Amino acid sequence: MKTIYYSVHTQTWFHRDKGCTYTLGHNNHALSFSEQIPFLSFRVKERHGKVGPLVGILLSESSIPHLQKRQKRYIEMINSHLQTSGGIGIVFTLNGVRANTLHGYIFSEQNEEWIETITPLPDVVYNRMKSRSEEKSETFRQFIQWLHNHRIPYFNPCFFAKWQLYELLHTNERLRPHLPATVQVHTIDDILTMLHTYKHIYMKPNAGWKGKGIFTLTYTPTEEIIFERMHERKLLSRIDELNELYKLTEYIAQQAIDSDTFHGNRYDLRILAHYNNGTHTISGIGVRLSQTQQMTTHIPNGGRKIPYRLVKERFHESLLHTIVRECGLTLSEHLGFIGEFSIDIGRGTDGQLYIYELNSKPMIFDEPEIQTHGAKRLIAVFDQLSGFASS
Repeated sequence: MKTIYYSVHTQTWFHRDKGCTYTLGHNNHALSFSEQIPFLSFRVKERHGKVGPLVGILLSESSIPHLQKRQKRYIEMINSHLQTSGGIGIVFTLNGVRANTLHGYIFSEQNEEWIETITPLPDVVYNRMKSRSEEKSETFRQFIQWLHNHRIPYFNPCFFAKWQLYELLHTNERLRPHLPATVQVHTIDDILTMLHTYKHIYMKPNAGWKGKGIFTLTYTPTEEIIFERMHERKLLSRIDELNELYKLTEYIAQQAIDSDTFHGNRYDLRILAHYNNGTHTISGIGVRLSQTQQMTTHIPNGGRKIPYRLVKERFHESLLHTIVRECGLTLSEHLGFIGEFSIDIGRGTDGQLYIYELNSKPMIFDEPEIQTHGAKRLIAVFDQLSGFASS
């Protein structure tokens, strides 16, 4: 590896290897030679005179104050692993994009703080914007076009919507048996049809996350409808009551699976997956167990983590690998390059595996070993996309 430097005072990148020539970034910015005393130094990989990779990490503008207060531990961890492996990460927002440079923040391990920095164009961009509405903005659309024009690889392209995901995954005959029956809600009749068919259904916001807004409906033998959401259960006097509580056209209705249990509570797998040399593979598997309620297993809603080894024998791991591979393949074919995703998989009482959720921007895993391994796999994706992977 080589060492390059950044001067905060002159806002320039340089090296101190007399007689050598190096370039940095997608636009092959030539680094100058200087013997000045450097402020920041970085150990980087070198391939035929090009050093890096330089990775742009796109955040929402509202995330920057939290970043500067060191409250974005996932982003900080990625940068730490990047620097350890011989790369540089610059965190930026859409406001930091210029014609030939990025204005953003690089974490200084020496000073233990984020420092405002100007870099050449990145070799690859990693999208971690937190808002669906921001991704629908004209500014974001123009940025994606700008990346295309410069032929800068990027991932992931967008948040996943539940109905869009179902439609895409349903085109894959290998995945079809693992999808609970699902419909997009247009009218109350769509819900009634699902209830009459499956008796117990989940209602999920099409753009929801972390289990927010989820409720269930159960059709009883006496033709009553039980409504249940977090810490509330009641009989509906009429199905139209739902219109007073929710904007149902923003929901999907999904068959509720009779779930396998562990010590009497339902559970599901949280699988972290990354792209690796042409396919998608598992980076880690966590397990979430419901506790105070049986609706979701999300930890903020009362779920808890348990070690995968406790339920491992109930799963054929070759099938889990197949599901992950086919999900990555199908999504990349329709949505553009998918570098990482997480997937929630449940096991029915009949032993069948079901895909419950799939997220393009995985949440932080509570298992440190999964999060650490996932970060290393992410850096490997950066290397592959930028041409710095080991041969």
